[in-house]
Amino acid sequence: MKLAPYLLLFLVILSGCESLVTEVPNAELPSTESKLVVQCFISPQTTRINVTVSESVPLFGESDAQGNVIDNATVKISDGTREIIIPYDPASLLYTIDKPPFQIVPNGRYTLTVTDGKRTATGTCTVPQNQALIKSYEIDTVYNHDYPGDTAVKVKMTWGDIPGQANYYRVRASMYVEYTIARGTTLENLTRQRVRNRFSFDWDDTIGRNNFQSDVNLDGETFDSPSGYVSMPTTAVYDFGNGNKFVVRPNWKILSISFFVLNTDEAYYKYHRSLELRGNGENPFAEPTIIYNNIAGGLGCFAAYNSSVLVYQP
Repeated sequence: MKLAPYLLLFLVILSGCESLVTEVPNAELPSTESKLVVQCFISPQTTRINVTVSESVPLFGESDAQGNVIDNATVKISDGTREIIIPYDPASLLYTIDKPPFQIVPNGRYTLTVTDGKRTATGTCTVPQNQALIKSYEIDTVYNHDYPGDTAVKVKMTWGDIPGQANYYRVRASMYVEYTIARGTTLENLTRQRVRNRFSFDWDDTIGRNNFQSDVNLDGETFDSPSGYVSMPTTAVYDFGNGNKFVVRPNWKILSISFFVLNTDEAYYKYHRSLELRGNGENPFAEPTIIYNNIAGGLGCFAAYNSSVLVYQP
């Protein structure tokens, strides 16, 4: 019987909480419309132009299983004199063209137009004129900090800032490796085969450096990249029981390592940095980040970069 007053108090509090919930009729919700979402990055060093076209999800709408990809748009790119239509490729879900009739050139200005008949989105960009000079690089093998006992390749690089102008950079690196894998599914038909694959380095930005950097207050200085890592192929053991094992040691061999410094336009830098900041959910006190947009009539980014490359071959 002594529980009755507490039960009554709980019911009063519960009813008070329910009264705080207000249902808003659909007619009073703010009206929002989906927009075309466009993403395209061009460079003199790439022969293929890829454009992704989708549509945003309205505030109170739902996305479909295809991620709202638009496959019936008309996508055009112009250099100010000539204009080409970029066809849709259903296999890649991209609007793509290899070796377009006109080249992407340094200091060239380009316009991208996307329309689906009822909406039109446009973007313009200018390709940076200069390439950054890669000054030095470091290559080392270390124990993999994610998988103790395994080996990782570690790289770093430095490059010189292009003086007298605002610059935005992104670093990349990739490694071409030959190694041994297993082919087959049973102990009787398993064989060893040598293959070649390219691996991209992941950058460690925990020490303060980032793979995106700008030369604000650093004009003409030498820049350092963060450390990049690639985990090397490891030994695979196929255990069929009763002591029947098939062991494949990768015996990997580095064929080449390519270092890239992308001199990007401001839009490329701001767009990718905003994506990085938006994806950093580890800090619960971080303020929400707005994704950078330079697409008129839509969302997304049309930007350019001019890349320099240095290739190491053992």
